[in-house]
Amino acid sequence: MVEVYKLTKRHLDGAKSGNATLDQIKIFSTCIGHGVGTIDFSEKVLEISEDEFEQILHHGGEYLKFKIGNLSKYFEIEIFPEHAMKLLPQMMECPLKKILEGLQEGYLVLRKDFHNT
Repeated sequence: MVEVYKLTKRHLDGAKSGNATLDQIKIFSTCIGHGVGTIDFSEKVLEISEDEFEQILHHGGEYLKFKIGNLSKYFEIEIFPEHAMKLLPQMMECPLKKILEGLQEGYLVLRKDFHNT
């Protein structure tokens, strides 16, 4: 099973620097800094079966296979809006594509769930 988490709460909203890249780094580092393997400010928005995930990879382009194809190796993959823009044209129609289409800020995390495999 692959779980998809989306950043839903930003505790740094009042401390914006005006530099979007710097703000993304701050948000990402503070959210994962609370403990490896815990995404404190994200919520699960999708579960993808192993079979469906393999179909997404099989029908995807080179960048898609590179970006999300190593999930079994790294167990977590972060997807920022700039990644989503590259993934969308290479992805088959599926619920993950719908979520990527709405990713304008923040990030997604794809996480391999070994308990439900």
